[in-house]
Amino acid sequence: MTEPETATTPEDVLVGPEHHLVPLGTKLARAITLRGEGKDEEAAELLREVLKADPRLPEPRLELAHIAATKEDWEEAEGQARQAVAILRAGGQWTAAMKPTELLAFAINLLGEVLYRALESSDLIFRDPNLFTVGWNEAAALFAEAARLDPKNPDARHWSSHVRPR
Repeated sequence: MTEPETATTPEDVLVGPEHHLVPLGTKLARAITLRGEGKDEEAAELLREVLKADPRLPEPRLELAHIAATKEDWEEAEGQARQAVAILRAGGQWTAAMKPTELLAFAINLLGEVLYRALESSDLIFRDPNLFTVGWNEAAALFAEAARLDPKNPDARHWSSHVRPR
């Protein structure tokens, strides 16, 4: 899962007149730094603090989805990614570091990848082939949408060409 270039200073984080978000931007930037240092638990704690203060922010959810995915906690990763996608679809982007369509495509691709990897690591195909197909087709549709939204996204292009509806 390739991550987009993200904001590293509170000033990079702000979009619009919501200056009360500056302290949250500082925490988000610190969490991203901690993730880069391999300190995922500390980063997750900061990200949860940001969301406690303002649950409508999608970027901390994307970071939490990544952290959960690295631990193969697919349920948590899916939940965070779904919430981030819903917020972004409603126009709730917080950072100015990426174009809205690029961030939405990234989030949609991440959700597709989480669904795909969860299916890949389970025995659902043997237990319930119909449910497996539903999940597979949802992931395929997400990859196709992400590639449509941001044709320059290499992950979206890769997944949309390799995971097709059944």
